[in-house]
Amino acid sequence: MTLIQTPLGAMRGKLSNGYTVFRGIRYAQAPTGALRFRPPVAVESWQGEYEALSYGLSAPQQPPQVDVDTGLTAPPEPTDEDCLFLNVYTPAADKAARPVMVWIHGGAYVAGSGRPYNGRLFAMNHDVVFVSINYRLGALGFLYVGHLDSELNESVNNGILDQICALEWVQKNISAFGGDPDNVMVFGESAGGTSTAMLLGCPRAAGLFHKAAVHSPHVDIIPVDTGHIAFTNRCIERLGGDPQINGLQTLRDASVDDLVALSTPDPKAPNEPELGIRRADSVFFSPAIDGSLIPGPIAATIRARGKDNVPMLGGGCRHEGTMFAYMLGEEEFTEQQAIDLMTREGFDGQRGMAVYEQFAPASTPRQKLSYALTDTLFRNSMVRILDAAAETGSPCWSWMCTFENPLNELRSTHSMELNFMFDWVGIPGYMTHAGADAPRSLGEAMRSYWANFAHTGRPFAEGEPDWPPYSISNREVLLFDAERHLETNFDDTVRQFWFDK
Repeated sequence: MTLIQTPLGAMRGKLSNGYTVFRGIRYAQAPTGALRFRPPVAVESWQGEYEALSYGLSAPQQPPQVDVDTGLTAPPEPTDEDCLFLNVYTPAADKAARPVMVWIHGGAYVAGSGRPYNGRLFAMNHDVVFVSINYRLGALGFLYVGHLDSELNESVNNGILDQICALEWVQKNISAFGGDPDNVMVFGESAGGTSTAMLLGCPRAAGLFHKAAVHSPHVDIIPVDTGHIAFTNRCIERLGGDPQINGLQTLRDASVDDLVALSTPDPKAPNEPELGIRRADSVFFSPAIDGSLIPGPIAATIRARGKDNVPMLGGGCRHEGTMFAYMLGEEEFTEQQAIDLMTREGFDGQRGMAVYEQFAPASTPRQKLSYALTDTLFRNSMVRILDAAAETGSPCWSWMCTFENPLNELRSTHSMELNFMFDWVGIPGYMTHAGADAPRSLGEAMRSYWANFAHTGRPFAEGEPDWPPYSISNREVLLFDAERHLETNFDDTVRQFWFDK
């Protein structure tokens, strides 16, 4: 055990071999009772010793599901509405002023926590302080109720406000854990990558971090509008209330379990094959452009910041859409049906199928559509962000994980890189879709690049390829596989299809 003094009070953590960990640190008051649907309120100081020895409770969510095709799952976690906790892994709680890496977890805004993202390898091997955070999920974190109470206009982004509150905690307290508040890197994947991208252009987050790494963002968020009101009203109806009579009271009185159940499919909602294009009639629990916290489209906010953008790494996985094939339904597609679906979504279906035949020769129409989901859900967003940053002259670097597990058909699917970055390979009963024999050197390389970026603002790793900044003319991308190598204009035919170039 170790006892340290923080600006908030004394705290006890756990000494391990080569690092010290402080788990379950409360960074905001419990968002319960009168604080439900309200912005987070920073934690107050305490008397005595804070026992930071166990993880805090995770945000309320559905139990993890086992994928029948892949066997992928994650361990269940104890949850509670009182969930605003973070964890700190440090080489030593001293005055060394090390770079700080703050991780924002994914989970489609309805699942996940900071618990699985163990920062020991970053702390032990790369002399950084690693922080993982929880934030509110689902209805509690991303439901718009501003039409029911104008004081709650930002409720649709409460989960983002939680993240900002955690970053403010870092600014005020991380020095006591051996970290440098003037050298903070924020990074995250999927919903966490989208959150990171939103923080890049969020005026209230300015100055709270100095570097960023965006993993697999889906940043084509839409403005708060009638679709959000309709979605919230339908949630109230599902809870047995009347939006016109007792809407807000119904939400405030609802049990946590009933609110979590709203993240399951609405039996009255249409269930047709789709490519995940965000529209006003397809609102679910996610952040939105509210004109204040999130002032506009993410790429536009990055472009508007110009030279004030922080250095950034941005990328994802080559076949992310294979994990989301359920969005296409269970039926097989003929070539014409696949063409019709793409056309219905507003794209040139004939050309699209031809492009994905080049990308994956002899693939079925359904497989082609699953590859298309990679781009509609994630890659197109990342291209927009990188292009916006590059246009302003801001330093940015592009990467892609291309490692494929030969034992399943998911290929280089969504979140593949996390198996390596957090050394989950070979852990029984966990999301190790990389396979038990995946090369750990890939993770060692990623951690080195990311940690050196946190230290210096430039990604590099000893014994690995040089990684030049991204430019629109060459679109340099570092590919992470069993071996790492640099490409230019990688898979550019696919990008040109979506961006009509």
